[in-house]
Amino acid sequence: MEVTHNLQDELNGTISIKLAKDDYRDKVESILKDYRKKAQMPGFRPGKVPMGMVKKMYGKAVMAEEVNKILSEKLNKYIEEKELKVLGNPLPKEDDSIEFDPVKYPELNFEFEIGLAPDFKLKMSEKDKFTKYKVKIDDKLIDKYIADLQKRYGKVSEVEKAAEEDMLHGKFVELDEDGNVKEGGIENQGTITLEFIDDEKLKKQLTGKKVGDTFKVDPAKVSKGEQDMAQMLGVEPHEAAQIKSEFEFTVEKVYHMNSAEVNQDLFDQVFGEGEVKSEDEFREKVKGELEKMFERDADNLLQKNINDELIDRHEMEFPDTFLKKWIKEANEKPISEEQIEQEYPDYAKQLKWQLIRNKIAEEHKIEVKEEELIEFTKDLVKQQMAQYGIPEPEEEMVMQSAMKVLQDENQLRQVNDNLYAQKLFEMFKDTFKIKDKEVDFDEFVKLATGKPAKKGILSNLTNMFS
Repeated sequence: MEVTHNLQDELNGTISIKLAKDDYRDKVESILKDYRKKAQMPGFRPGKVPMGMVKKMYGKAVMAEEVNKILSEKLNKYIEEKELKVLGNPLPKEDDSIEFDPVKYPELNFEFEIGLAPDFKLKMSEKDKFTKYKVKIDDKLIDKYIADLQKRYGKVSEVEKAAEEDMLHGKFVELDEDGNVKEGGIENQGTITLEFIDDEKLKKQLTGKKVGDTFKVDPAKVSKGEQDMAQMLGVEPHEAAQIKSEFEFTVEKVYHMNSAEVNQDLFDQVFGEGEVKSEDEFREKVKGELEKMFERDADNLLQKNINDELIDRHEMEFPDTFLKKWIKEANEKPISEEQIEQEYPDYAKQLKWQLIRNKIAEEHKIEVKEEELIEFTKDLVKQQMAQYGIPEPEEEMVMQSAMKVLQDENQLRQVNDNLYAQKLFEMFKDTFKIKDKEVDFDEFVKLATGKPAKKGILSNLTNMFS
């Protein structure tokens, strides 16, 4: 077996693998012998089917599978040994001359395209300065939040027509390019909350709608983001991001939220029975909640600003043609060239941040240890249990739940990324010069989103850092 690589330039190259018959023949023959033992064919006793027939029936498939296993193993080993900083995965070049022949066992030659990460030096130091914006908690903000809580804990009633903060419940039906119902398209019961619509012209058009009214709508314009849109249409968030169709919406019910009164019932619902006994105590408790909430958001905004600055500061070139090709090959569902071109700038930005982040971690020796991951996951489990009314769960229950989370590959990756990001942020705070600056709520929202603040507080926080 021969494995070599060739670089066309600093970002693009190929890996060539030459397999002699001795590299794969014995393994293929061994598997085919097992097939022969189990094969059952009319006219032959079990295990007595001629090997020639077995090879004719299964040989090419078995050979292809085993060769692919060998190629995958050797590729990964070679990339590791040569310390090639490969982006994505190697892509096999098409070659019609390759023949999987389990009789002749010919020499096989394969070539793979590779894209390489650019070399760069970190541009950051202890002299770097950043501002941590903190929200000023005043009576006006407390009043706003209490108004939000009154809505959250209020009662819903059906009304004849929608006011500007009401909800339209009904059926979404996906339309095709000609405005007709799309065959096999999305159909789902969902709710449009007028309060969350940014487009004032659209909000005005939907105000006054009644049961039985039908209209066309872009779901992206009546939702708070991909997560909300996914729930609205009954699809996964990654699927919602791909939806560009217009929908027909038929109003089946109109709901109005009647705000709860500020009294003992509200105090008990928000903070637990007997925890708060007067409006003054309630306001003080709300202030404490807002301080904790906005401290988290202040950290999130600071982290976002640091990340964005580091991304802007580092110029990089990527093997764009290779990466676009790899994105198309790696995507589970068909994706158009137009869609790749549209989404590629965001992908390249994420890739740039990943490379910067990895280099920072390498130079500053930031790593996530197994015991840290377990403790971090246990804390997440405790927080979740507290939300469901279990403030002090037993240690055994917490550990079982944490291990269940970590056994799921997707959840493990998410938790690991979150802990990794947290440790990175702690390093940033210890390294850079951070200055606190107090701002009012509206200014903070604009700094975080680039948009003016909406009427309520909760509606702003829902999508601020998504």
